[in-house]
Amino acid sequence: MEPHVNIGRTIARERRRAGVTQEALAAHLGVSKAAVSKWELGLSLPDVALLPSIAAYFSLTLDELFDWRARLSEEEAAEVFARVCAEGREDVSAARESLRRAVSEHFSDWNLLLMMSSLLTTWSAMADQDKDAQDMRAEAGELLDRVLAGADDPGTIALARQAKATALFSAGDVEGATALLEPLVRRGDDAPAMMLLASCYRRLGREGEAAELLQSRRLAAGLLVVNSLLQEIGTSDDAAFVRAAADAARDVSSALAIEDVNPLLSVTLEAEVADALLRAGEKDEALVALERVLDAAERLAAGGPAPSPSPLLSRVLAVLDPERHGAAWAEHKRAQLDEARAAARAALVERLSDSSWETLAAGERLESLRSRAASWQ
Repeated sequence: MEPHVNIGRTIARERRRAGVTQEALAAHLGVSKAAVSKWELGLSLPDVALLPSIAAYFSLTLDELFDWRARLSEEEAAEVFARVCAEGREDVSAARESLRRAVSEHFSDWNLLLMMSSLLTTWSAMADQDKDAQDMRAEAGELLDRVLAGADDPGTIALARQAKATALFSAGDVEGATALLEPLVRRGDDAPAMMLLASCYRRLGREGEAAELLQSRRLAAGLLVVNSLLQEIGTSDDAAFVRAAADAARDVSSALAIEDVNPLLSVTLEAEVADALLRAGEKDEALVALERVLDAAERLAAGGPAPSPSPLLSRVLAVLDPERHGAAWAEHKRAQLDEARAAARAALVERLSDSSWETLAAGERLESLRSRAASWQ
């Protein structure tokens, strides 16, 4: 991917394709052969008044002459995002400058703007200074406003509204987030239209597209079920509900092999269950759940769950494969998972050091769990 305008390269390419000499092109434009040579070598640029004539000579649009596309391919956008994200791990200030350059060069690439706004929101949550956090949240908001003002695709607009609601919620503006989210949630269920579209694809012989559509919605539905149960478990002190919700979440996750998509799911689920059972006063069950947390954590530390791709998601998992978007994106996702593992380990060690767990057992069993957590690499 070439992020900079290079008119000279386009002129040279099109001139050779047309079999035109530098002298002939120079004569047509009323400039010297040396001027054309300098353009092609990148030593100078044509006068702006000549650009329409050059484009017309080669039957190009001005965008084509500039070798410019406002919107990147999925792989190119993923590469830009991964590069900026990697730079942010070393120096957020420098990465923010890189982010701004990418945004400036592709200010109508709604997908890239959404990705960069999410990165700014992530950085804001990790900022050491409140002022930096506020600045990054404001910058993310400006990008999202740009998308909302310019995009015409309903799906893109919905994503931007959801992203802005997330930023507002993080900043403490819960009312603002609610106002953005309510219209999205109340739009109604598009399941009937989706099922009819799948039937249309089948009638047209487009079986692969039908399967991908159904599987993507199946995964989304599974994730919704699991995450909704997780959220309720996290606030419940009803042991019967926690048990039922945990069993249901495990069943859905297992049936769809959701850990292929979210390797941290088991650690998160079992930790929430352990805390909820402790709140409910079910000490023995809470300790069993805590042991499940350690089991899941150790699997994650060893590289995640054993590969078990679900036949129910065979097509959609291929679409979600990071390698599909290039090596840079795949490396970014690997680094992201490593960071998540480290954060999960730190959270687990902190949870086990909480004095609330001292009430569970006399010494040895709890200390054994703490020792296992401390050795998790």
